[in-house]
Parts: sequence; structure tokens; C-alpha cells
Amino acid sequence: MGPAITRALQAAHPGVRVDVASDLRTDPPQPETIDVLVANRLPDGLLSRCTRLSWLHLTGTGTDHLAAAGAPPGLRVTTSATVPVRAVAEFAWTAVLALAKDLPRLRDQQHEQRWQLPDARLVAGSRLLLLGLGRIGSAVAELAAAFGVRVTAITRTARPSPLAGTVLPPHVLRAAAADTDHLVNTLPSNPGTRGLVDRQVIEALPDDAVVVNVGRADTVDTAALVDRLRAGRLRGAVLDVHDEEPLPPNSPLWSVPRLFVTPHGAYRFPEEEHAVAKVFLAEFAAWSAAVAPADQGAAGCPYLARTEIA
Repeated sequence: MGPAITRALQAAHPGVRVDVASDLRTDPPQPETIDVLVANRLPDGLLSRCTRLSWLHLTGTGTDHLAAAGAPPGLRVTTSATVPVRAVAEFAWTAVLALAKDLPRLRDQQHEQRWQLPDARLVAGSRLLLLGLGRIGSAVAELAAAFGVRVTAITRTARPSPLAGTVLPPHVLRAAAADTDHLVNTLPSNPGTRGLVDRQVIEALPDDAVVVNVGRADTVDTAALVDRLRAGRLRGAVLDVHDEEPLPPNSPLWSVPRLFVTPHGAYRFPEEEHAVAKVFLAEFAAWSAAVAPADQGAAGCPYLARTEIA
């Protein structure tokens, strides 16, 4: 998180004390003084030491790390999950289109000063297997309609949706994977999704299929995906999420053919920080009105802003 929230909060509520930590892992505040915590990712055990904490606002979309961070029962938790929806959906389609039109190979040919026609595919009429129909998944499906792509979605409830021609439960994922051109994963990490895209699902994909992961890394068997890419049995893959972030320099993923690793930045756009700040200020107004005496407001309430993007 950048300084946008800090500036906006101080401008709107000058009586609020703001403490800023560059990294909650190495530069922790005095946890026992915090009433409101704003962060992206949380170190394990931090929340269990925040004995005064009454509200946690997450600037990202994921909440899978809260249990390890020690979130107590009843803690008020809000997020800025609505902010990155369109950006992430556009990123997913950028990845699909780039691989369908063979842009990576064309870029390589330019570097080599080689003139050769691309191995391009028509996206219109193709098949998209979409994992998840939450905010981001729904936005991906809406864009699919503009390209004339047929959408099959996998959701926990398999409830019919106007955004997808077919909605299926997770237990038929392997069969669905065998009948798709593009697999786009938007799933969060939870006990029901971890490892869902396993080796059997990866092996079921057609050799010309594309895999894009903008969900969570632990929902996909990355090793199985790498094996198929190294064997030349997938058109390509784009991973914006990884089991270890930042991806270390010695990670084998950097050199896997047809694999594009991106630094968990699908959410980025110029106005993103200001949009996050706007969401937080609205939540702050609701929180302060609920907990503070009418004649005092939120003055003196400690607050922490984390400046590191995790």
C-alpha cells in the first residue's frame, strides 16, 4: 500500500494518530496500541498480539492468511476487494489473447530479426473453462461475451448463471478440462480449493490449451503444469501468483518454456491506490461512527498503514 490512504486519512481526520511500518515482518509497531490495522498481507501471529484491535482492513482481496495471523473470533474485517476486479479480469484476457495470437513467439522473432507468420488462433467461438464466479470471475466472464467465447464455469454450488453457458461442480473439473481451449483460474485459497487443479486436471487439458492463474498459487499444481510445458504439450501459461513471492532468482519457473511469470501485479492501474483509499475512508467513517462518542469522533485512535506491497 502506498501513501494514498495515509494522506487521505490525515486530511479527513487530522486528529487520528497514524503509524506507518515499511514491513510488518521486520518493522512491527507496538501491536498492543493498535485499534485499526490496514495491511495487505499479515505475518503469522501478528493479530494475536494486537490486543486492542477492533477492525482490520485488507487492501487486497485475499483473506486466507487470517487464521495464521491469529485473527480472533468476531474481529471486524473489511477489504478493498472491489477495486482490482476489472484490472485483474483485463489482465487475464490479455494473457489469453497474447497466447492465442502467438505474441510471445512474434516478440522473440523480432529480437532475432526473423520474418515468420504466427501460429495464431481465433478466440471467437473458443471454449473458456473459468474457475470461480466471484467478483473477478464474473468480470472475466463478462469480457468473454464480448469476444464470443463459450464459458463453462466451475463453482462450489454449480448454481446457474447468466454469465456462463454451463456451470458445473468441482468434482467434474477433470472432464471439463479435456474440453477447453483456455483455463482461467480466479479461485481464492481455502480448504475446498487448495490443490483443486491437480496433476490429473492438468494432464486432461488439450495440448493446445492455455492456462492463466490470477487466483491463488496453491489451487494449482504448478509442478504438473511445468512438466507439461517442458514436454511441449501446452500452448502456454501465465502465472501471476506463486507459492513463494517474490519469486527467488533461482526458481526454475524463470526458464520454463512457454511459461510467463508476472510479479502478482494483475491488479495494478494508475488510480488503484486512490480507489483503495476511497473504499477505506468510507469504511473508516462507518467504523468511527459506531465506536466513538458523538462529541469525540475518532480523535486519538491509533492506526497503522503498511507501505509494502506483499
